[in-house]
Amino acid sequence: MTDTAARATELLALHRAPELLTVVNVWDVVSARVVADVPGTRALATASHSIAASAGYEDGEIIPVEEMLAAVGRIAAATTLPVTADLESGYGDPGGTVRRALDLGVVGANIEDRMQPLGDAVRAVEAVMAAAHEAGVPDFCLNARTDAFVRDEGRTPRSASRWRSSGAAPSSTPAPRSSSCRG
Repeated sequence: MTDTAARATELLALHRAPELLTVVNVWDVVSARVVADVPGTRALATASHSIAASAGYEDGEIIPVEEMLAAVGRIAAATTLPVTADLESGYGDPGGTVRRALDLGVVGANIEDRMQPLGDAVRAVEAVMAAAHEAGVPDFCLNARTDAFVRDEGRTPRSASRWRSSGAAPSSTPAPRSSSCRG
């Protein structure tokens, strides 16, 4: 088993464990090292917005994928902890982008659906998981995210179900804003 595959298995086990997994977002080597040194830290996540902003870009795949992956790769190389990367919606090639991230030591990713048609979003999840399997990392932790709640759409349960059946381990849906939910 490669180091990347072993770290992916470790991250998947952390997600499945009964203990709450807190994963702090980092955006560069310094933040990664500082967070990794905090007692109890078991995994790191990159933050696309923070990485883009630190390079002078707006969020939303404005930063070139090469720059995003270079930053993510530096973070993964700076720690022995599992690293999951926010890769937006995959920069037009979710499977290829994740394959490149795997080559850099990333063992998980967030991929957003950006409310594209559900069939297209499912194909993106399938492409990501196929890339991970082809790379010898079957335990890659894909967090397939839908913005359906944020946009008040009725497809959230269908999205989460389709993500899981397509191989995504965790899935997330941002909570809707309401008078009882502030943020």
